[in-house]
Amino acid sequence: GDNPETGAKLRECRWIPKEVSAHIVVTDKLLRNWSAATTLIERMLRGALLAAEDVAFFSGNSAGRPNGILAADALKKVNRAGAGAVAYDDLVNMEAEFHEDGEPVWVVNPRVIPKLRKMEDSAGHLIWQENARSGAPATLLGRPVLKNSRSPAVGSLGDVLLANFSYYLIKDGVDVTVAASEHVLFKQNKTVVKAFKTVDGGPWLDGPIAQEDGNTYSPFVALDVP
Repeated sequence: GDNPETGAKLRECRWIPKEVSAHIVVTDKLLRNWSAATTLIERMLRGALLAAEDVAFFSGNSAGRPNGILAADALKKVNRAGAGAVAYDDLVNMEAEFHEDGEPVWVVNPRVIPKLRKMEDSAGHLIWQENARSGAPATLLGRPVLKNSRSPAVGSLGDVLLANFSYYLIKDGVDVTVAASEHVLFKQNKTVVKAFKTVDGGPWLDGPIAQEDGNTYSPFVALDVP
């Protein structure tokens, strides 16, 4: 007989440039008397832009900001067992909702780390694995753990995230531009330095992935409130 027909459906993804900017005010005296001031200021501004992007890629709501993972339609949420807690069962339940593909990682708030270090499985074994000698990253249930100080606070949606970031697209627009003006605060002998760029991002999935077992799975699974 004839082979069954299959086909792929492609949809168009549209990324719209969104501006991210930072500025700093410095005294003219500092600029004139410290030759390394310009280098320091530029590094600080670039760091501020990167920090703003990280926050937007996690929690942006598409209103003038990227579509963050925690606001995405593809996100699956797992309710935690207790308020403000992170338990072994929570992680196991998150794994059950995860779409296995590529190289997933755990992204956690730094305040979650002490809870993970002390966490035991049902047999009383510590589940945190770390190789201090080789410097290899710590693993949790066989997956690397990334500590992110810009993750939501402990007890909030997304303080623990299991993710495959190959399903998140970032499109840079205008590269970082740095400009300075001595006119804004001319009477105060100060210079305003600003940096800005455009960028957009978001998951390229419009929802969790349906599988043959009748359930849906996602490359983004976040621990939620009880």
